[in-house]
Amino acid sequence: MNINRQLITEEQLMIKKRYFGLILILSGWLLTAHAIATEAGWINHFDGSPENYLIKRGDETVPVAVFRVLQVGDEIALKQGQYPITLSLRGGTQTVEVTPENSPYQVDAQSQVPEELAELWAWTKQRLSEWRELTQPLISGESSDAEAPHDIVMPLLENVTSPAHLVAGERPLHLQWYGGQSSYTVHIKQRRKFLLTQNSFTTVIETEKMAFNVRPNKPYQSYRVIVRSNAENQMFTGGFRVVTAAPELTKPTALETTKLPADFLKTVQATWLATQEEGKWIFEAYQQAAELPEYRPAILLKEVLARGKEKQVRRGIRG
Repeated sequence: MNINRQLITEEQLMIKKRYFGLILILSGWLLTAHAIATEAGWINHFDGSPENYLIKRGDETVPVAVFRVLQVGDEIALKQGQYPITLSLRGGTQTVEVTPENSPYQVDAQSQVPEELAELWAWTKQRLSEWRELTQPLISGESSDAEAPHDIVMPLLENVTSPAHLVAGERPLHLQWYGGQSSYTVHIKQRRKFLLTQNSFTTVIETEKMAFNVRPNKPYQSYRVIVRSNAENQMFTGGFRVVTAAPELTKPTALETTKLPADFLKTVQATWLATQEEGKWIFEAYQQAAELPEYRPAILLKEVLARGKEKQVRRGIRG
């Protein structure tokens, strides 16, 4: 009899453990589902300054910034000026432009992230977070060009680990440097051959399309950039290697059937690339961001990559 009672007690204990375990699992699932249900998307772009807009979340005011995650119930209003603000809702599958005509705009429940896009939304939020982390010094004002260097420096081509990398192809070259005094002369060389000479009054240029190639059976081809200050006896020399391909960000399978904004995908690819292999892909990432001159997240990314974290030791490269 005692043995039977002991067996019944142990069986009841096992049932209770399974019951409480199931409760914990269901509670976690409900919390996750609730978090997804309240999130809707993000701020994808705006042309004005953050002061031109107002975001209300209940009784609170939410700071305005691109790639800010939005929730159901958020109210977005144009406070000053006529600059619209573009929202990517339903996990990025719905585009809403808030204009003077529909301001204030409230994010409703139909714009929440669908449950079937939960995995894609988790991937998207990670990309948004990576971009914010990389651009934070610029957005917060920690990075400033108030103290411009006297010498010409180009952080894009100054890397202590390995030379900068660029993907082969016919493409314009985007360059940005600091210091020196206008005007400037820029040379692009391959070995002893001058491929391009361009004059500029600014420290940001886009060249004409050029063919950057890799010789057969060679892992890379070296190129050199020379920037001269015509007003002062100053010169910067840096180099980069042209290779056949760059790493690609792994994307979830949901993107095969679900479209997110193309400018967003290009920007997060460039953001991710800039953080790979200790910075050797920053130059290529800058080129990719420069291809989106009207997209605010790409503009900010391009600027933070151009400035670099700090002036680094130059590493020579034969051109």
